[in-house]
Amino acid sequence: MKGLLLLLALCLFPGTAFARSVVSLPAARNLTPDCVADAALAHGVPLAALMGILAAEGGREGEAKLNANGSWDMGPFQVNTCNLNELVLQGFTPEAILLDGCINAHAAAWILHREYARARNIWTAIGAYHSRTPQLSAAYAARVKQHLARMGGLWPDGARQ
Repeated sequence: MKGLLLLLALCLFPGTAFARSVVSLPAARNLTPDCVADAALAHGVPLAALMGILAAEGGREGEAKLNANGSWDMGPFQVNTCNLNELVLQGFTPEAILLDGCINAHAAAWILHREYARARNIWTAIGAYHSRTPQLSAAYAARVKQHLARMGGLWPDGARQ
């Protein structure tokens, strides 16, 4: 809980000039491939989509990074604090999302599922995981595609590139 209070304090007083501040706390549980697979299955999203997002985000358990808009990205999937209200309603706690790699994967899968239900297109959902702003969304989806291509061409929509 002390770690969460520190994170919230940093959110309230990020400083005058933007620098991508990073807060690192000890992890409660590390992310494993089984965690990612379980999260994909539990939330009905393609495993390849989650793996691509994880590769694009590159965060770590217990790590939070400040964004220019004052929000924070937390954990391996860099779950953004703008999603916290909805995630709390789903039973996730901010502390668990930050410190527990498996919970972070489930939170990310829940967000991706929400975006897929809204868009009905997996690539649109992947882009919206990062941002619903069209240019930012398209650039993010392209970045995820690049990571998936490096991983052997697994595609969340079943196609091969």
